[in-house]
Amino acid sequence: MKCLILSASAQDGGGQLLPARIENGDTIPIVYLAPIWVIEKGDWKQVQQKRQYTRLFYHVLKVYPIAKEANKRLAFVEGELKKIQDPEVKDYYTKMYEQHLKKEFTPVLKKLTYTQGKILIKLIDRETNETSYQLVKRFRGSFQAFLWQSFASLFGADLKSEYDPERDDAQIEEIIKIIESGKY
Repeated sequence: MKCLILSASAQDGGGQLLPARIENGDTIPIVYLAPIWVIEKGDWKQVQQKRQYTRLFYHVLKVYPIAKEANKRLAFVEGELKKIQDPEVKDYYTKMYEQHLKKEFTPVLKKLTYTQGKILIKLIDRETNETSYQLVKRFRGSFQAFLWQSFASLFGADLKSEYDPERDDAQIEEIIKIIESGKY
């Protein structure tokens, strides 16, 4: 059922046609509102906590687009590799694409801080549903994955770390929701 809801102002004389339902003799308009995010505000009693959250927000804002791009590129490469039947051609294509990615992303990745690198590893897991270790292992082999994992562990990072939006990475997930909602 549709009903005409008149505006409260007598001057404009306008109204709006809305869906409605009738309950106990009353006509109740149905209004659809845009979704909103309800995010628990942190306890900012201490300046240090607010500073840490602000820095985390900055780091996520910087590396989240890289993780999104990684997911996009991964989907593209997987699509191309499905078209190729010959294993040697697949290896050649993978190596050529790796060289292309190194050339394009090395300058960007070199500018990341240690913290941003660790966040990027987690966000790649979030976006691709595979850890960085699994991706390296799949495309470059077990030995390369082992070498990169060893190299990362020298700096305190872990390519096998998984994204946990419920516990460890709840603040990162909150920040991503803010970014995706367009509120930032």
